Amino acid sequence: MSAAVAYSLEYDEFALALSYAMMGYAAGATAAPANGAAPAKGKKDKKKAKKEEKKPAPKEDDDDDFDVFGDDDDEEEEAPKETRAEMLERLKREANERLVKKQAKQRTLVAIEVKPWETEQDLMVLWKKITTDIKQEGVKWGENCHLVDVAFGIKKICMSFTMGNDSSSDEIIEKIEAMEDEVQSVELTSMNVL
Repeated sequence: MSAAVAYSLEYDEFALALSYAMMGYAAGATAAPANGAAPAKGKKDKKKAKKEEKKPAPKEDDDDDFDVFGDDDDEEEEAPKETRAEMLERLKREANERLVKKQAKQRTLVAIEVKPWETEQDLMVLWKKITTDIKQEGVKWGENCHLVDVAFGIKKICMSFTMGNDSSSDEIIEKIEAMEDEVQSVELTSMNVL
């Protein structure tokens, strides 16, 4: 490994002088002769000078205009800006639209227990009757039910259904209780928003 060269101001001065020389060369400047006499121009030099005069100066690339992240500030400036009141109105309208969509999708899971009058009653037939006879828009009955022992051989039906925001669980419970000959009572055990 070689040792690092110590910093010297001479290197910077040399680099600066070299850069000035290169800029002059790139611009087409020629050094004047040492004796102070003007250089002789030939036909080729005159034609070259005329061509350079006709050519437009090369455009310099502005590094300041280069946007690393690709933001288009020009487009934002051209677009008319909305007032604060218009912006608040637009945001409020968009929030209401999202809320309506969310409420339309929102469902509630309701679990109920149905208790019959008699021990000899066929509870599976009662469950089928409840799920087929009681219809309401937005209500979907569970696919099965569970029979749970209460006491002295009496069982109850544990069942569930889902409903939308516009449905009421009280109406469904009242419709089940309206089957007075077969149903003793209906109890709401849980209600969960999905």
